[in-house]
This record gives sequence, structure tokens and C-alpha cells, in this order.
Amino acid sequence: MPKPLPLLIALSLLIPAVPASAAQNEMAQNEMAQDEMQPTAITQTVLFNKGDAGYGCYRIPAIVKTKAGTLLAFAEARRAWCADSQEIDLVMRRSDDDGRTWSAAQTVLSGTDADPNAVATRGNPAPIVDYETGRIVLLTTMDPGTTSRPRTPYVQFSDDDGRTWSTARNIGDQIDDPAWGWYATGPVHGIQLTRGAHAGRLVAGTNYDNGDGGQAGQLVYSDDHGATWHKGATDVRTDGAVPQEISVVEKVDGGIYAGARNNGGSSGASRMFAVSNDGGETYTAPYATISGLTTPVVQGSLQRLRAVDRGDKYNRILFAAPADPDRRRYMTIRSSFDEGKTWQSVADGTRITSDWSGYSDMAILDTGEIGLLYEGGSVDARDQIRFARFTETDIGHPDAPLGTTTPDVSGLGNNSYLRGGTTAVTGKYGQARDLDGVDDAIQLPFAESLAVGAGDFTAMAWIKYGASTANQAIFWGYGINEFSQFWLRAEPADSRIRGLITTTGNTAAVATTKAYNDNAWHHVALQRKAGTLSIWVDGTQAASVTAPTGSVSPARPFKMYVGQRLDGAHHFDGSMDEVRIYKRALTATEINSIRTTNTTTVPNVVLDLPLG
Repeated sequence: MPKPLPLLIALSLLIPAVPASAAQNEMAQNEMAQDEMQPTAITQTVLFNKGDAGYGCYRIPAIVKTKAGTLLAFAEARRAWCADSQEIDLVMRRSDDDGRTWSAAQTVLSGTDADPNAVATRGNPAPIVDYETGRIVLLTTMDPGTTSRPRTPYVQFSDDDGRTWSTARNIGDQIDDPAWGWYATGPVHGIQLTRGAHAGRLVAGTNYDNGDGGQAGQLVYSDDHGATWHKGATDVRTDGAVPQEISVVEKVDGGIYAGARNNGGSSGASRMFAVSNDGGETYTAPYATISGLTTPVVQGSLQRLRAVDRGDKYNRILFAAPADPDRRRYMTIRSSFDEGKTWQSVADGTRITSDWSGYSDMAILDTGEIGLLYEGGSVDARDQIRFARFTETDIGHPDAPLGTTTPDVSGLGNNSYLRGGTTAVTGKYGQARDLDGVDDAIQLPFAESLAVGAGDFTAMAWIKYGASTANQAIFWGYGINEFSQFWLRAEPADSRIRGLITTTGNTAAVATTKAYNDNAWHHVALQRKAGTLSIWVDGTQAASVTAPTGSVSPARPFKMYVGQRLDGAHHFDGSMDEVRIYKRALTATEINSIRTTNTTTVPNVVLDLPLG
């Protein structure tokens, strides 16, 4: 089940639960499991409440953090009730203390070009922060309010941190077409690219009906700080799929991941994605359904939390949306640790509320916390727009960093965690750690630098054991059972040390003819080198087999342990020293130099645990 979110900030709103419904099929059974969950009461701020300022309904939130660190929270203020086409003004509140307090609401846009008090629909906010200039660019869409056509995109700017706004300007001639029917910007924040040839470009998602039976998911972009806009990547669908309400995030390789609501989808097919590798000008492939990312048919929001090219140990993109497959409730945060290739399940995500909930947007605060602006209510998802703030700890670190650490001296900062009650003993070089064979182990952090992938590698350690004849893991990484993995394990009952790697659909195992369980120090290594998998013992290659190609570490997040299998079995009973992983196949000379002198000058090391 999804992790309930703990208390975040001082109480201002308690979130009640929504009662369970009966299961009628497999999806409904999943729903029942969700209904049994109750998140811990959390604190949030209601920014917009139905009835405030004479508006019958507030919908469609969007939020950005400005270059100065100010939060700008936008919403559609709908005059009569929640209908999409009526008198709708665009309003905003500001916070200069990471969402602890907020200004009064101000109207950013209303009425027609000629009369700001006239009836019109002004909405679909897509704010973008230009971090080069400090300007906030705001894309919106207008219709007459008395009818839903025509739909026309507009742009306006703030050059004073959101305090005042320029007159909105019609940009239909740039990113719309007279032949198109429905048109919508956002509604969610856009981004400024920071990597590659298109760094500085502003990008946002739009969607439209092409007037000829096609439904299109489109990116638009600006290379002059929002002054002019261009139609970009477009996928026109006539197969029933309807990619819309597109949220974009920049990938660490400079590409753009575009996540979309599939308005033509059903349960299990309500989310789609596409990728652009040319700054949003084209898609690499049409929008595809995202398997396992359970939502009702509703907008969802994306926000990058971590990136390895910015100094983080792993990548993490957040996704916010309701998690009930059929109804808009259970606002939940889920993560991708592999740039959108896979996503956490509902069970692995973190539920923000059990209330009804709908549209959302996110921003990363100056404190490093996550700010979530979303529609929610105990009776109707459209009752309120709430702001919640929480930390990465609240939604779960991928490797749960708890307990005493042992330093990594590779220079990559992969300090590891001592589990159980490992004790310091005299090692081969300095001190070592003694593991009791019951619950002691060393957990490595989740870090992209530790993913050896499809390349060559050398993993090594000093071991000293002999008290137990049980299978004992020396190190184990990435997966178990049929999943991609690598490991080295002592199997004294079978008089051997055995190593194994599994890639997609292929496995190779290699074993020595001795267990080396004589209570003396032995240097052991598992190596993949140019299609060969081998075990080295005391500086000599003891066994080798043909190795499969492919990655041993494709999944994200992954786990790695020294002294146990990933599921807690096969605990090592003995002492370990000088655990290292290299992202290449070391030569015999290098292996022996490490063995005989404990040199730390051999390059391409990604983990070096002296265990002192």
C-alpha cells in the first residue's frame, strides 16, 4: 500500500478519509486495497476555497518558484460554479517564505481585450520562469465564456517577481490555427531548458482538436524569453487516443519528457508519454501508454527533484495525480528513478490525502522541500485548492539512509550503511568488519555511479570465514530471482565460491573448485571482461565462463549489499575488508597490485570501502 505521509507542518487542516467501495473486477480489487489505507493526518494550507471573493468555484492550479524564490500559485476563479465555459478570471497568490504565509489573491487576467469586466473565460495557466532574466512568462487560453469557441492562446509577463503583469497579448497566429477547434495551454508550469544546444529555451505543453477528427498533443517553445512562440513537436491522433494537458520535464541528457492525460483512455490507459530530443521541435515517437501508472482520466503534474548531472547520487522525477483508477481521489506522489522509463506503483507511492482530488502542480522550494498545489475536498475535488509541503524523507528515500555509515574513499561519496551489529576487527589492511551471519550486512546507497550497466566491471573484497557451511553472500547487487543482477557468494557446503550475472533473459554462473573457508584472509573478485565472466582468488583467475551481453542493472531504484542477499537471506558469517567496485575490467597486474599493496591509485573506482 502507499506510504502514508507523516506530519509536515503546524496543523491547519485535517484530511478525513473517503469510505471504501466494493470490488467488481481486478481494478476494483486494487481500489479496495487502497480504500483500506488511511494516511496520517497532514497539514496543508487552503489557498482558494469555493465561495471566496464571490466566486462559486476555483479550479486548475499551477505553481512556480521564481528566480527570487517567491512562490506564485495560480488558479481559475469561476464565477457561477465549476463549468468550463463561463465567466472565469485568472487569479494568483504569492508567498515569499516557501508557502508558510500567502498574500491576498490578486486578479492576473479577466474579461476581453477591450473590457476586463466583460464575461470571458481566462484560464489554462502555464507559467514559466525564465531564470536568465528573472521574468515570469504566463501562457493562458481564452474563450468568449458564453460559448467554448474560439479558443485563443495568450502570453503576458511579470518583470517584478509576480507583483504586476503586462497586458495579455494574443499569440494565436504563432501557436494556434484557425482550422483547429478546441485549444488549450498547460494547465501546469512549463520549463526552461538548461542543458545542451537549446539551453535557455522555454517549453510548454498544449493540445488541440485539428478540426478534422484528429486530437493532438503539442509542445510550443520560445527562444527569445517568451516574446515570440513557435509550434513544436506534434502528435495528431485519430486512433482514439487523446494526449492532452501535457506536463514537461527536462531529462538529464537534455531531452524533454512529456507526460500527458489520455482523454480517450480507460482504466489502465489514462497516462501517455512522448520524448523530444531536439528541444521540443519534434517527438522521437508518438505518444505511448504508460503501463502501471494508475490514475483516473485526469491531469497530472511532473517535477524534477534530483539529477545526477547536478551532483545528486540518483535521478528522481515526481508525478502527482489521484491514484484511484476510476474516480478522482487519493492524491498520490509517485517517482521515476530512470528518467520516466518506469514509475513507482500506487503501493510504493505516498498518498497525500484520501479526499477527493483532481488537478495539481508542483514546485521545489528553496528549502529543498516539495510544494504541491492541488484540487481537493472532502465532498468534491473542486471544493478547494490546497498547498501541501513535504520533504523527500516524507515520500521515501530510495535506500532509506539510516544508521551508522562507513566511508567510501572513491571520491564519489558512496558512503554505506552498517546494518545489524557489525564489529570492528583486525583486517588485512587496518581494521575490517566482522559480520555475524544473522543480521549483519553493509548496505550500499542508491547511486547512479554504482550501476555498472552493460559494461565491464571488477568487484572485489577480502574475506575471512569458516564457521558456517551455509550459503553466504559476499556482495549482491540490483536484483534477485529472474531479474538482472550480479553477485558473488561463498557456498562452502558445495566447496566453491560462485558468481553470477543476469541480463535481460540471459544468465551466466561461474564457480571455483574450492570454498576457501579456512579462516584465513583471501582476496576474491568477480569480473566481466569482453564477454567473459571470471572469478579471481588471491590474484589468480580461478574460473571463467562466457558472459552474456546486456545490463545487469537496468532497474531503478536498485539495492546493493555486502554480506547478504537483497531479501535479507544468505548472511555472511566472517570478516570482510577493502570492498571495491571498478567500472572496468582490471588487468591481472592491477588486481595483484591492489591485493599486495592495497593501492588506491587504480582508476575507475566507484566504490572503495576500507571498512576501518
